[in-house]
Amino acid sequence: MEDNKSGELQWFVNTLQNEFSVEVDINDIGVEATELGIDEVDDFFVPSELFDELPYTLIYEIMIVDDEEKNVWVGAVAFYPDSHDWCLQVVTKNGNMVLRNLLSIID
Repeated sequence: MEDNKSGELQWFVNTLQNEFSVEVDINDIGVEATELGIDEVDDFFVPSELFDELPYTLIYEIMIVDDEEKNVWVGAVAFYPDSHDWCLQVVTKNGNMVLRNLLSIID
């Protein structure tokens, strides 16, 4: 597992534990990386007021896990295509936004 990927997974595990008191095994998390255009991302994920500042695409590391109560947690970390710096962190629970952090690179 590459270091960058480990950072996103560890963030997701720590966030679930620290913010929501949910314990998950890192090995149970499904991970997918994808590049999406801003027009392909719902305002739910990326607030429309940021569109003028964002590049045409962002790269997303998406992590999915079910907890013991069968809740579906999705975490996403977004990157600019030419950078390894995170610009957005998102967590949803059963399709509902429960955390969104815009990081200083966007602010």
